[in-house]
Amino acid sequence: MRIAVYTNILRVTALTRRCAALMEEPEVCVCAADGMDDWRSMRAAADLHLFLWMGTGLDNVFLQKASRDLQRNRIPHLIVVDNADHDKVTYSFSEEQIQRAWAYFRYDGEENMRNLFLWLGREFGGLSYIAAPPVPLAWNGVYHPRWQGNPEDIAGYLAAHYKEGRPTVGVIFYRAEWITGDFTYHTALIHAIEREGMNAIAVFSNSYRDERVASPTLMDAIRKYFCRDGQPFVDVIISTMKFSIKAGGTRIEDLYALGVPVLEAYTVLAPKEEWEQSPAGLDPMEVSMSVAMPEFDGVIHAVPIAAKVRDERGEVSYAALDERMERIARKARKWAALRRKPNAKKKVAIVFHNYPPTNANIGSAAGLDSPESVLRLLRAMRAAGYVVDEIPESSKAFMKLLTDHVTNDRRFMSAEQAAAADGQLTAEQYGAFFTELPEQVRTQLALDWGDAPGDVFNYDGKLLIPGTLNGNLFITVQPPRGFGEDPGKLLHAPDAAPTHHYIGYYHWLRDVWKVDAVIHVGTHGSLEWLPGKGTALSSTCYPDVSLGDLPDIYPYWITIVGEGIQAKRRGAACLISHLSPPMELAGAFEEIEELEQALDEYVHFRAAQPENIEAAQTLVREKAAACHFEGEIDEGDSFDDYADALHNYVTDIKNMQIRTGLHILGCAPEGEELIDFLCALMRMEHGGEQSLVRLIAAQFGYDYEELLTHSERMTADGMTYGRKLDAVEAEMRALISFLAEHGYAPEVVEQAMGLSVIAAAAEEERTAFLHALHEIVEDMVPRLRRTEGEITETLRALTGRYIEPSPAGAPTTNGVDVLPTGRNFYGLDPRCMPTPAAWEYGKQLGDALIEQYISDEGRYPEAVGIVFWAGSNMRSHGQCIAELFYLMGVRPVWRRPSQRVSGLAIIPIAELQRPRIDVTARISGLFRDAVPNAVHWVDEAVRMVRDLDESNAENYVRKHVLSDTAWLEEQGETRESAWERASVRIFGDPPGAYGAGVGDLLETKEWETLDDLAAVYTRFSGTAYGGDGYARGYDPEVFQRRMAGLDVTVKNEDTRETHMFSSDDYNAYHGGMIATVRALTGKAPRSYTGDSSDRQRISVRSVAEEAARLFRGEAMNPKFIEGMKKHDYKGASDLANYLAHSYQWDATSAVMKDWMYEGYARKYVLDAGMQEWMQEVNPWALHRMAETLLEAQQRGLWNASKETLAELRSLYLSIEGDLEERAEGVV
Repeated sequence: MRIAVYTNILRVTALTRRCAALMEEPEVCVCAADGMDDWRSMRAAADLHLFLWMGTGLDNVFLQKASRDLQRNRIPHLIVVDNADHDKVTYSFSEEQIQRAWAYFRYDGEENMRNLFLWLGREFGGLSYIAAPPVPLAWNGVYHPRWQGNPEDIAGYLAAHYKEGRPTVGVIFYRAEWITGDFTYHTALIHAIEREGMNAIAVFSNSYRDERVASPTLMDAIRKYFCRDGQPFVDVIISTMKFSIKAGGTRIEDLYALGVPVLEAYTVLAPKEEWEQSPAGLDPMEVSMSVAMPEFDGVIHAVPIAAKVRDERGEVSYAALDERMERIARKARKWAALRRKPNAKKKVAIVFHNYPPTNANIGSAAGLDSPESVLRLLRAMRAAGYVVDEIPESSKAFMKLLTDHVTNDRRFMSAEQAAAADGQLTAEQYGAFFTELPEQVRTQLALDWGDAPGDVFNYDGKLLIPGTLNGNLFITVQPPRGFGEDPGKLLHAPDAAPTHHYIGYYHWLRDVWKVDAVIHVGTHGSLEWLPGKGTALSSTCYPDVSLGDLPDIYPYWITIVGEGIQAKRRGAACLISHLSPPMELAGAFEEIEELEQALDEYVHFRAAQPENIEAAQTLVREKAAACHFEGEIDEGDSFDDYADALHNYVTDIKNMQIRTGLHILGCAPEGEELIDFLCALMRMEHGGEQSLVRLIAAQFGYDYEELLTHSERMTADGMTYGRKLDAVEAEMRALISFLAEHGYAPEVVEQAMGLSVIAAAAEEERTAFLHALHEIVEDMVPRLRRTEGEITETLRALTGRYIEPSPAGAPTTNGVDVLPTGRNFYGLDPRCMPTPAAWEYGKQLGDALIEQYISDEGRYPEAVGIVFWAGSNMRSHGQCIAELFYLMGVRPVWRRPSQRVSGLAIIPIAELQRPRIDVTARISGLFRDAVPNAVHWVDEAVRMVRDLDESNAENYVRKHVLSDTAWLEEQGETRESAWERASVRIFGDPPGAYGAGVGDLLETKEWETLDDLAAVYTRFSGTAYGGDGYARGYDPEVFQRRMAGLDVTVKNEDTRETHMFSSDDYNAYHGGMIATVRALTGKAPRSYTGDSSDRQRISVRSVAEEAARLFRGEAMNPKFIEGMKKHDYKGASDLANYLAHSYQWDATSAVMKDWMYEGYARKYVLDAGMQEWMQEVNPWALHRMAETLLEAQQRGLWNASKETLAELRSLYLSIEGDLEERAEGVV
């Protein structure tokens, strides 16, 4: 009898071969498990087929096809899948036989496997051998190279190996590794832990419970071996398990109750040399199973500790990565120290980000009042026993304290400040540290920044460490990355090392002042963006070089998913999510309000007194001119068309959500702010339920979408739809206010059901109202009230405790599942992108883009450039990827039930009913690292569409590949090489590098023309990527040819919590693309912003329209300005950034008009009240604003009036003098 075994488990392959070598009968062979090419001969060569599989089960294509064929031909077979789902497909096996086969497999080990084959031979081959029944082996136990006792005897083990008073590290690894008996890396890890003076308890276990064989759970093992009397005695856990243990039945509640942090260590599925040379670190499959999925459990990423080794027999084991073992052991010791050391003895560095690195921008954290947040943290730390000498009374006093000490802004730093710096690293100290760095790092640092310790921040032979000592805290400012020191590196070395000063800064914190932990404050810093591998960092990766073994606790905006994931994976951060800033509807104000009143009057005259309408028309034109709508609103065929378009624009502005302040760490929204937050949440659908605002509109007898999009229409009672929409919003606010007046008590819901707007509703609508109100009081409000956890969980992390994980996203788009904040958020399994829902949104975005372009140009776009960010795709589950697929005319194919993308299918032209659009993706470095699967599928889509037998009129992808191939051949390229280069549609940063360069260049002011911006954008963006996710090389010629051929550029936004003026990254990536097209072609492409923030109203606007919309609705809005003023220093800083980002967009994309600059000048800079406020809270921000406006004028972007220009110049010189005097006066 011949048994064919198919497995994707390397250990089972080796075990099967060993068993087969020991048996004459039955004959057992291991067959290929990765394809159907020789399936017929494989099927015919065996009497029984046994599939022993690890993974998602029967959604595997090979298993599906093999199973169907075996069933059809009635050949005995059994498929068993080693996961919690226990998938099985069988023919000729009874249920009893299945159970026995499963037991052999799950009990595991050589004896059980050999008896499995003997038993199968007897049952199905008529052989007479006696097979012993399945024999259980230990489900869990402890391993130590010097422990020869019973692995389940934890008491005996502790008596022999546990030393009281030492920190203790628990290690968890797979039971299958214990059964194999190869403990090479386990032993090395134990020894590394013990060399750090700690106890090691290495425990093997399954990651999930198997009901069929009654195996215990991983949590059972953790309680058995890591706890005494129900309390943990281990200080930290190192897990080498892949995937998510939560998926195997381990509850997050149990891990939180245990309270022990979990460090994730990787066993790399590649040889050491391959991992060392890989810029990605891990391949796409490993990113999913070793990185993304464990994040669902709340792990803290550590380092790879072992790499695959294959011996001469082809059997696989893992060899220790010795230096990385030492790193994780030291990191575990630091986390254990947080647990054991009294708070009064702990030293903590609180690190403010500072980009751009000036005094105007200390504490640059998106959406967060970072100074006030740190003040609150200081108070909480003092209450918890930390030594805090001084707590300033206000954020204003706090920032004065900081700026009186050394900062990154050397323009206003006096010699006295430098000499009195609290942190100073001598050349000798840095030199001793430098010699211990890997040779590759030393060489690159010297090449990029000269001999150690370099010139940057080198004062009298000492590197200055910015910041101020405060008891056992060092409140500091993260040093600059280095591009500002040498702007030429933007063009020639985007992957340049950070400066000696940067490396020395973290060395001083860690090894000289000896901090126990760092807290990086807010979104985001530069550490996690330094050059190096994407994941599984080595000792030559600069985030690892800089941070070393320090625990990194990182309060982070819950909405900014991708960048937070970067901090987790490359900065080893324990994230503490924080809430979004307060938001409310923009409303009508000033000139906009006057225009709306004029429009309402016109609509009434049109309906009731058409003979007297001329005066109303004149008033509308006057008010529209005051709002600078000339040439912006299509006048159509009649004044009615123009007035209607104006009306709808004003309604759109009024109903856009804008920020009205900043979040403060640990401060739950309350009062009116809480009502605003709830209103924002209730404008969205939740769980498929109709939103509250739409329910109310329906009760008024109107469709919410109609009210929004046709605000010029009149209702029967003489109101415009726009005013009726106001009434709907007011009714929703009144309803939520009623709940607020009664403390959001659950019992008040019944009273609310009696309010007039609900009382008259039909039964179905009443049920929907009831559900919505219960959701508010029982789910939303409790979650928001737990916002205080942002502070308490930061303190919990500082005591070396486990932080609960959570999903991430924008609360106002992704819903309340991301709340409460104060948790260690995760992203999405990249194999699932795009999801079926995201596919539908992507199609809508694609259709909207095409419709807009046809409206603008009268034809289909042939070539589209799209910006791919990881964060927005994680929030939207891949809508941008879906849009690219749809534009090209392919659709994803998903595996069931996992919903992972398993392939692509061509959409026939007859179904598509339009040409296939050629799309080039500029992926961010983070997208490359975090979503490598999508890179593969995008490349696959290009190749599928390129190879279709379709005409140029039907298939623009093929058309352009053919023309580019001919162009390359004309330059001497071979046909094969030209075909491959011409087919590239994915471009991004060089391996190990991040960013687009344009923002840094604009900040340095070291540019003259669009050509300069295009050159830097090309250097950062011109690396070609293929289907394997790896770089094919820098190809500026092909990249620029693709850019020059673009008809359209687009970047999509899935939330209104951030937008194109929120940070310089938006302009660097998208604006940089536009600037490059302009530089190469001499004309601007059509450039759009896709908006899916409201999934029921997906739209596309031009970049210029979006800029004007934001300027009118938010930048000039008193709600926004006054809201920011409440936050003193940080509010002024963010207003200055808003203006700077607007200017930068104008530099790349020509989106600003003179009247917009004038608006900034008058409202932000020259207004006497604003000047007085800024001079008091942040004079550097006022200086920056004046400087930005003057630069815009000097570069010809703004034709400022003589009066305004004179005022700005006078103000600029006055502030500069004041700041210089201030610096000189600091002692």
